[in-house]
Amino acid sequence: RQIIKSTSYQMTRTLAITAFFALAITGASATALYSTTDSNGSVVYIEETCSKTLTGGADSITVKWSGFGNAADSMSIKLCFHKDKTVDRPWRKYKDNINKNKQCWQTAKLKKFLKEGIDYVAAGTETIELPMNTAPSTYSVQVLSKKDGTYEQWGDSKEYTQTSDKCAHITTAIYENQPSALVGTQAFFTVFSIIVLVVSYAYDRSRN
Repeated sequence: RQIIKSTSYQMTRTLAITAFFALAITGASATALYSTTDSNGSVVYIEETCSKTLTGGADSITVKWSGFGNAADSMSIKLCFHKDKTVDRPWRKYKDNINKNKQCWQTAKLKKFLKEGIDYVAAGTETIELPMNTAPSTYSVQVLSKKDGTYEQWGDSKEYTQTSDKCAHITTAIYENQPSALVGTQAFFTVFSIIVLVVSYAYDRSRN
C-alpha cells in the first residue's frame, strides 16, 4: 500500500510539473508583443505576384525571408490585411499582442496562421496555396520565428520597397468555381424570367 501511495504521488508530481511548464510556454507565447519582439534586420517579400490578382483555392504565393538571425525551432507565416482594409472594420483591428492581432486573422474562420511548423532557417523560401475561404482584399505577409514556443523574431512584407517582381503585398479575389457555361445559362434564365414577368404584366393590364 505504501508503494502504491508513493508511486501515485510521484505521478501526480510529474504531471503537475509538466502542466506547469506547458502553461509557462503557452503563457509566454500568448502574451508576446510585436513591440518587444525583435524585428531588426528581418526582410520579407512575396515573389512575382505584384501585378496579379490571386484567387484563393486556385493560386499560390512564394514567400521569401532573410535576416532571421536569432536561433529558433520553427517559422510561421501570416496574411495580414493592408492598413486601408481595416478602416471601420473593428473585427480587423490591429493589436500589439501577436496572437490577438485581428489584422492578421485573414480567413472566414479567423485562421491565425497561413502556415506554421516550417523548419527554421535564417533565410528561406516557402510556397503556400491560398485557402479557398481567403477574403478578397489586399494583404501583406508576416513571418515569425519561434523557439520553445516563444516568438523570437518577426518581419512583415509591408516594410519592403516593392519592385516589379518582389512584392510588399498581394491582392486576392473571390474563388469562382462555376463553369462559364453554367454562368451563361443562369444569366439567360434570369433575363427570360424578367421578360415573362413584363409580358404577363402587360397582358393583364390590356385585359383590364
